[in-house]
Amino acid sequence: MASKEMKGKMTPKSKTPDSKMTDSKMTDSKITNSKTIDSKNNEFPPRLAELLTSYEGVSLSALDNLKLLAALAAQAELGCECLELSNEPRAIYVANWDGHWFDCGFSNAYSAEIRPMARPVEAQLATARRVEVPLLNAQQLSFMCMQYAHFDHC
Repeated sequence: MASKEMKGKMTPKSKTPDSKMTDSKMTDSKITNSKTIDSKNNEFPPRLAELLTSYEGVSLSALDNLKLLAALAAQAELGCECLELSNEPRAIYVANWDGHWFDCGFSNAYSAEIRPMARPVEAQLATARRVEVPLLNAQQLSFMCMQYAHFDHC
């Protein structure tokens, strides 16, 4: 089975003489696939996507998502700024991972997804609170994920 990243990168097979696909459908298909690829690359930087593959399917809290992104940035020798934005009605954790912004979930979320987002507006950044997260090594990340999986199961 192909990984999530590879699914978007697969191209249609070559047309055979007995194929019923017309040239216009083939062109439309290629355009659609290229748009999918471009939007994928704009969402997650390639290096981050590569580093996150080890953590696919892992469900973490919003704060643990920040810890994960900060640790992966350190492994890749890139910067990661962790912030709490006070949005109404609840605050959210966000990470600026080498110029790419990610919503890590509501600050009180027990299970959250990391989602690409647009850069917050200046007014939000002006009132943002910097969140200090411990820098975890690979072994500590594995333990954090295993511990969370056990907690989620119980």
